[in-house]
Amino acid sequence: MMAATRSEIERAAEAVSEAAAERKLMMQLQEGLLLDYAERLEKFRKQRQALHLHLSRLAPQNRREPQMRAVAAAFDPLILDNRAQVFTLFRGDVIVVFPARHRDEVEAALIRLRFLFADDPLLDDESDGDRFATWYHLAEDYPAFLRLAQQVYAEQEARRRADIALERSPEPPPPRTPPARRLKPLTPAVLGKLEEALARTDLSNLVRHQSVSAIVGRSHPQHMFSEVFVSISDLREIFVPEVDVASDRWLFQHLTETLDRRVLALVGAGHDRSLAGGFSLNLNVRTLLGEAFLDFDDGIAGSLRGTIVLEIQLYDILADVGAYLFARDFARERGYRICVDGVGPETLPLVDRARIGADLVKLMWSPELADARGVDAHPLHAALARSNRKRVVLARVDTAEQIRVGQDLGLTMFQGRGVERLIQTQGQRRTAERATP
Repeated sequence: MMAATRSEIERAAEAVSEAAAERKLMMQLQEGLLLDYAERLEKFRKQRQALHLHLSRLAPQNRREPQMRAVAAAFDPLILDNRAQVFTLFRGDVIVVFPARHRDEVEAALIRLRFLFADDPLLDDESDGDRFATWYHLAEDYPAFLRLAQQVYAEQEARRRADIALERSPEPPPPRTPPARRLKPLTPAVLGKLEEALARTDLSNLVRHQSVSAIVGRSHPQHMFSEVFVSISDLREIFVPEVDVASDRWLFQHLTETLDRRVLALVGAGHDRSLAGGFSLNLNVRTLLGEAFLDFDDGIAGSLRGTIVLEIQLYDILADVGAYLFARDFARERGYRICVDGVGPETLPLVDRARIGADLVKLMWSPELADARGVDAHPLHAALARSNRKRVVLARVDTAEQIRVGQDLGLTMFQGRGVERLIQTQGQRRTAERATP
């Protein structure tokens, strides 16, 4: 047997080193971290359970960034208190490992997610088993869980090797679209500095008005009231252009509560005469229960309260129903009207407007709405009837076609850039008519 040459030994050592580096890189990815954790878990498996959420099986429209942020937010309390380990895989699935004593909290988070994805075909019919979630009792199911970790690790390693092979290929890769600017996440430190800057700034230039109008057939929009809000995108571009202010749900909610108080102070000062005809404010439940709203209420004439609509996000209502009911009763007793905001086609069937005690429901435009047009059996029609079509505002409409879709569904109230353009065109036409001799 011939002895290995020095160059062969060096090449072998280099190969071993490369393999070790590759293994280290893979272990830095979620799949690698999961496998490492699963292997170390064997000694502690008796009191552990795991939940595998098959999010990769959801319809594409339910796997967008907002839904994925909501999934992450559902488990944030468990992660922050070190009560669970969460792994987000390349393919989109999420795996949660936790002590068995926290099973109820994980199940509560799962219920929230089933509500979020209630319209997805994956959750429509689970008679053949739960295709959305798989539970592992690691005392008995550890071998199956370890195989899962090994499988997803192998899949990710195969993807990475394929990418490397493509990069080394003599064929030039297809041109890639330049990546969008990558924004930094919002952190407590950044939020603190942002709020300090806001405290020194006159926000009146960032306050926007958008009309909610009645549009019947091809008639001109009839203004009903204006939503008053701070433009978050403008605020971000001015103060923290490199930060995604909505990346952390809880920090973003804290920011919106700060903006709530500033908007209440601005509107309550009464300098904007254009609001005399009625307006709406999008507020957090906690804001309605705070001093800022009491101060605002003290400064509003009793005769005007009936023209003011308080918009509350559906997720804020569901986060603390008891607090919402208390705030709702107080606001309605004072004469304000309530609108449930942030409702989508998938959540509208779950909203009982009368039972919630709301005067209006704000439905966000979605291409899915067009699917219900002309289809009498579509479940959206029953949901609209339940909320009373005359009390539903179709928001975020950008085009005349979207308004027509809403009209075909029996809706008459609209909000969005498409409505603003119609109002602007109407104003220009009237100006031209007055200028004509």
